[in-house]
Amino acid sequence: MHLFPVAYSLLSTEALLSHIKAHYDILEPARLQYFLRGMNDTYILEAGQGKYIFRVYRADRRNKSEVAFELDLLNDLHAKGINVSIPIQKNDGTLINEFYVPEGVKYGVMFSFAEGNEKRMQHTEDSRLFGAAVAQIHQAANHFTSEHARGELDFEHLMETPLSIIKLHMENRQEDYQFLYELIMRLKNQLVIHLEAGLDFGICHGDLHGNTNVAFSDDGILTHYDFDICGYGWRAYDIAEFRLAREIHSGHDKDEVERLWNAFINGYKEIRSISDNDIKAVPIFVALRQLWLFSLCFSESELIGAADFDDGFIDSKMEYFRNLE
Repeated sequence: MHLFPVAYSLLSTEALLSHIKAHYDILEPARLQYFLRGMNDTYILEAGQGKYIFRVYRADRRNKSEVAFELDLLNDLHAKGINVSIPIQKNDGTLINEFYVPEGVKYGVMFSFAEGNEKRMQHTEDSRLFGAAVAQIHQAANHFTSEHARGELDFEHLMETPLSIIKLHMENRQEDYQFLYELIMRLKNQLVIHLEAGLDFGICHGDLHGNTNVAFSDDGILTHYDFDICGYGWRAYDIAEFRLAREIHSGHDKDEVERLWNAFINGYKEIRSISDNDIKAVPIFVALRQLWLFSLCFSESELIGAADFDDGFIDSKMEYFRNLE
């Protein structure tokens, strides 16, 4: 009997808990709960000694070297005093688990639990603290190196690949796609001008929207987690996600967006400098982040169904890009 090809499989929670008990020093009682499916599968482990996060990376998104790069970065940041969720060693001293599934190999890693609460970043003080914490990551990672490979958050990642994915799903809307393509090319030309003037380039978290991926403790300590989209990129792009999230969650209240954005930048500048050229490039990266998210929805449609990504979905995205004009 031949197995039919599978695009995505979900590990059995019961079997995964047995694997964890066999390979980690876990005290009973131990309970594993499937928590979230996103760019990866996230589980919460509650054991006798406390809580942990177990993440299973998708076979179509992350190879072993890419996972190892992320873990090297987290351990490096931790060693430099940055509050991050860190990988937990197995009993044999290694960090990465391998699970052979129909679609290939999934890699799994245990992480420390980020204590605290997520916030919606509706207050300037939270935004300022988050800006300072982001700057600490950028500052600490300036000289980070790893023997493992990781892709860059470059033109290919931000423009070329997203456009190719979107084009496949807009074959019946050629006029809209042509508008989008021409707009992105104009944005690319504008970005080249900023590049020629010099943009800060280095390690980026890749998903700094501030709504999740950071936990606030009661005493104001921030702990960052989920570096799954990290890589080398422009820091203006890294902070652009925070501004985009404020635009989305503010109900398009421009005054609130500017108030929270300015607090974020002021907090960032408390730790490290950022040029006017970088800040002026942020709106371009906000638009490119939207493009990337647009394509991500289409690329995920095989896993969650195409029903949510119909003409109404495309209309909403095109309205955003047409309003940029």
